Amino acid sequence: MTIRGLDPSGELGKLFFHVQAKNLQTQEAGPSRASQHSSSADPVDLSVLAQEIRDYSIRVAQFPEVREDKINRIQQALETGTQLATSGQVADALTRETILNELGTK
Repeated sequence: MTIRGLDPSGELGKLFFHVQAKNLQTQEAGPSRASQHSSSADPVDLSVLAQEIRDYSIRVAQFPEVREDKINRIQQALETGTQLATSGQVADALTRETILNELGTK
């Protein structure tokens, strides 16, 4: 089960499998240097993974801090007594978060 709106584009899943594939490649081939970026006086080498993290960070920064649409939807559900999520959806979200947290600590 999934919670609608949590990850509609499947970006977390894509990122997970992409990171796993990169980790396997890195272990087999050793560290790789993809390109140099010189926004300062000193050249800096970024790995492919570091570049992807930077790109995702830029994309996340473009989202507003407060999602008014989600706040309004939740307020309406609370006012009308509509169920926001089933126990299965909550369990699925917690499991997914736990897995992603474990991957981030390694």
